[in-house]
Amino acid sequence: MIFVKNLKSVSDQEWTTTDKYPGVRWKLLIDADFMGSSGLSLGFVEIAPGGDLTLHYHSPSEIYVITNGEGILNKSGELEEIKKGDVVYIERNAKHGLKNIGKETLEFYWIFPTDTFSEVEYFN
Repeated sequence: MIFVKNLKSVSDQEWTTTDKYPGVRWKLLIDADFMGSSGLSLGFVEIAPGGDLTLHYHSPSEIYVITNGEGILNKSGELEEIKKGDVVYIERNAKHGLKNIGKETLEFYWIFPTDTFSEVEYFN
């Protein structure tokens, strides 16, 4: 099975937010819960200036593809600046967080090796 998803049309998916991650919202793009895909899930995240995806971890590995803005990646207390054009690999169970330090919205795609995003359990 092959799916084509126009990334400019992500507006057809609803944004999700939580008080746990202030200034952060996300959309699911490729997910078995609504597309019948398997093996990978993909979403799009926006972090408003000053917003913070606080330190957390989860069992599957993850990839970020940064498409706009700049931020500080917290790798278990080790801080590294990231910006548009960067790709980040996060090993399974590695503590990580991401804070927008710029004036623009920090935007990125995440990829999990799971059928659905709902399979990913976040821990602090």
